[in-house]
Amino acid sequence: MDDQKILTYYFDTIQGLLKAKDESEAFDIFRLNNLRCIQTSHDNWNGGIDYYRVEIFISPAKYAELEQDKKIEKIESAISSAFDNATKGDESVVFNNIIIVPSATIEDNLSNADTLVDFSFWNFGYYNIFISHLTKDKISASNLKTALFDYGISCFVAHEDIEPTKLWANEIENALKTMHCLCAIIAPEFINSRWCDQEVGYALGRGVLVIPIRKDSDPYGLLGKIQGIQSKGKSANKLAKEIFQILCSNSLSKKLYIKNLAGLFLNSKSNIEADRWIELLNSIGTLDYEVVEFIYSNYLTNENLKDDTILNKANKLFSEHSLKPISAEPVIENNNAEIELPF
Repeated sequence: MDDQKILTYYFDTIQGLLKAKDESEAFDIFRLNNLRCIQTSHDNWNGGIDYYRVEIFISPAKYAELEQDKKIEKIESAISSAFDNATKGDESVVFNNIIIVPSATIEDNLSNADTLVDFSFWNFGYYNIFISHLTKDKISASNLKTALFDYGISCFVAHEDIEPTKLWANEIENALKTMHCLCAIIAPEFINSRWCDQEVGYALGRGVLVIPIRKDSDPYGLLGKIQGIQSKGKSANKLAKEIFQILCSNSLSKKLYIKNLAGLFLNSKSNIEADRWIELLNSIGTLDYEVVEFIYSNYLTNENLKDDTILNKANKLFSEHSLKPISAEPVIENNNAEIELPF
């Protein structure tokens, strides 16, 4: 993965974090077209670590304004913190130098109101899938959305996720910009829909995973090169499971999807929720050590994970990676018998 692609990989997560933390000024200047990523060094320790510098280009006028208000370092720090959070669990990548740079090629043509996108159509922390479909297949799309939710997947379905007061074309564009994957329900009339065709083209252009679902029709054009899922005779739940298996194995989705599942588990709001996520993680098979170590090192920060049943399932996962079992109660060693106490 080249320098710019590694930045693109984390871009959506960092944007989401800046949005969630209400870092509006940092969010305003953090635009993919205005970023440059450069690998500055490599360390062979612990399997190899790549270090990167990220340059954020803004107009000279904007730079002077931020410098006057003494905000440059504060914004750099906020974005650096978002990078640290986004790369947790991946010790092979470190963005250790985030700098804001003035550039005459950048124009101040976007206001904060223009760029601060409302991400309320995604569930925070979930993996994002845009479902492209014809109007006649809206029930199929809606049922698939419901089935995928249990797999830690948040879906955008245009007919039900666009609020009445929002401009629908803008909402679709925002969802396309922030999706991690696109599922296309390929029905006979799909090829004749300009909107569906553009949605698929946008996904292919962004380089995200595209999963065609064949519903009485086959993928076409560039999409025809991608192996699709046959929907005939299958329920939405069955299709959701097949999509889950693809996400866990495909190189375009595996790393981010499983990392998101780990985050959902660590932030479980109840024992029931925690049990669902650990069952899902254990069903994947062999997980990368970095993900398991990430769960292991943050495990005891959530009281909902200390239930014996959940703890046993988690320790099963840890033991597969030679990590010591975690105990809900701290182990206190009694060494008094070995110490001669003065009187």
